[in-house]
Amino acid sequence: MQRVIKVICVAVGVPLLILVGCIAADRIPHSRATPPKIVTDISSCLAWLKKPMGAYRITDGDLVYYRVTGPAGRYVASGPSAYTFDSHGKFVGWTPDRGDLPTPGLHLSPDAKEEKISLDELRQSAQ
Repeated sequence: MQRVIKVICVAVGVPLLILVGCIAADRIPHSRATPPKIVTDISSCLAWLKKPMGAYRITDGDLVYYRVTGPAGRYVASGPSAYTFDSHGKFVGWTPDRGDLPTPGLHLSPDAKEEKISLDELRQSAQ
């Protein structure tokens, strides 16, 4: 009977420990990618990120957004983290994985166009 209990504990405990470990390990890149409260506009985001990966202009009809990408916020991410700003450079929201997770609160039409721009062009556009 004790042997059966040990086998059940191992059969349940090991996968549970692995799951908890994976979730805990995924929090490390997520916490590094989470913008601090001082990120309120493009310039504060660029100062915090130090080395952004890219910059984009998103045009959706008459709406214009800017997006800055940085290191992924998950271990198994399908894309980089992304920080989105409105046409005036104000922070809209962010996502830890641009490939799988949309930016909360940002709803773009399927016709929205995204073009890569330089960081200098980004700085000038949102002034």
